[in-house]
Amino acid sequence: MRIITRAIAIVAALLTACAVTAVAQESVGTQVKEAAKETGEAIKDTAKTVGKKTKAAAKAVGRTAKDTAKTIGEKTKEAWRDTRAYASEDRPTYHKGAGQRLSELNSEIAELKSRRSAAADPEAFDRQLDTLSQQQAKAEGELTRVKEAAGTDDYSEARKQFDTTIGEMEDGIAQARKQLHGSGSQ
Repeated sequence: MRIITRAIAIVAALLTACAVTAVAQESVGTQVKEAAKETGEAIKDTAKTVGKKTKAAAKAVGRTAKDTAKTIGEKTKEAWRDTRAYASEDRPTYHKGAGQRLSELNSEIAELKSRRSAAADPEAFDRQLDTLSQQQAKAEGELTRVKEAAGTDDYSEARKQFDTTIGEMEDGIAQARKQLHGSGSQ
């Protein structure tokens, strides 16, 4: 903005200088009128250019935000699967990692709820959040079941169900983030 302001000031100074040199040839009133007209046109052209550049920059920011959301969604989806806890056969390690991941997802859901007003389609976003809340409750119950099933034949099945629910939550969070970022690009 400083460059634009300086450019406008330079244009105004040049036009004023031209007007002063023309004093000998025209009346002062005519010179001032012409200088003002030219300065106004120069300012109008500069403002138009600034507007176009600002619009282009805003579009670029929107595209960048959309790309970032996509990347975050993809990485979030794999976060649990990439931890050592996910693959660990050591039950305490698995339980600790599972609890941490569920806590992280709960925080993400809470953050999404606070950003409802930024959703492209608030009703669809609310439905997505309701689904996430149901999955959250289900995952908490499944994690309790995993811990209770430790040392039994049910452990493997309980763990599999918890992992599936966590994957569904990660997918749901990624979809909700897309709804938020999709609103900025429209």
